[in-house]
Amino acid sequence: MYTNQALLLKRITVILMSLFLATSVLAEDSEDESEDQDTAKAATVQAKDTPAKTVHGSPDPSTMTDAEKQAAIAKAATDPSAVLTQLGFFFWTKSSSDNKNIANTGLFQPVLPLTKKNVLRPALPVINTGGPDGKFGIGDLFLLDVQINQISSGSWGWGGVASLPTATDDTLGSGKWEAGPMFMYINKKALAHNKSIFGILLYNQWSFAGKSDRRDVNFLSFQPIWVHHTGWGYVGWTDINATIDWENDNRFSFPVGLRIGKVFPGKTPFNAYIQPYYLFNNKGKDDVWGIKLSGTFIKPTWLRH
Repeated sequence: MYTNQALLLKRITVILMSLFLATSVLAEDSEDESEDQDTAKAATVQAKDTPAKTVHGSPDPSTMTDAEKQAAIAKAATDPSAVLTQLGFFFWTKSSSDNKNIANTGLFQPVLPLTKKNVLRPALPVINTGGPDGKFGIGDLFLLDVQINQISSGSWGWGGVASLPTATDDTLGSGKWEAGPMFMYINKKALAHNKSIFGILLYNQWSFAGKSDRRDVNFLSFQPIWVHHTGWGYVGWTDINATIDWENDNRFSFPVGLRIGKVFPGKTPFNAYIQPYYLFNNKGKDDVWGIKLSGTFIKPTWLRH
């Protein structure tokens, strides 16, 4: 049962998330006016200088060769802080060390730039729990909205996450409305002559409404990030999230695995990877192994602000 303090915290979180979406757009409008004034004052100077290769932290195709465009898009496709429209399709199969059931999940997760610095990442899963009594259907809709800021070493972002109880069966979702804050940091310059990035993405979710007979939700989720680009493609740490479930005896799950992929060039670049992984937990049971596949269509000209 909720304590008064916990319920108050969750209500504040929801209010702050709503304010975040509104203020981020207003902040963009204010920045646009300032940038337009600066651009007008510096027009003569820019004409004499070498053209910039980025616009608002994203690749500017008009100033790049074909090879530079391909390299920039390949890096952006593996950078969680990139303001780049993408249509991602993911599939993974996993088995529990306890019951040996094979469960499958398909996920549609687009990356939608809302402004020059704000990105929305909705994710809708389709789940098959496996086993003789397995269930098949849609899971809970997950939303991540992040405001991205460029810094000398790379970028950082802050925002909010939310989960909506859209599951078609109780076993496929939490039955709760959930929300919480998120933070992200990406370093793009410290490793291997800018061919690698590393950082972290984390968020905490609390349930604040939903079915009263379902367990409350309160967990921390974080993703260590490391990707290295090579001549043939890229290799990176698994993008499966680690979690600490505060409502379930502080159960801690941590994934180990690598993803190997390549961004194929073209009018619509395509990012594909495969990653085997193993998910440990601190309770000594129900470890999970799995394989995840991904195919993402990249649309550099869509939603370009």
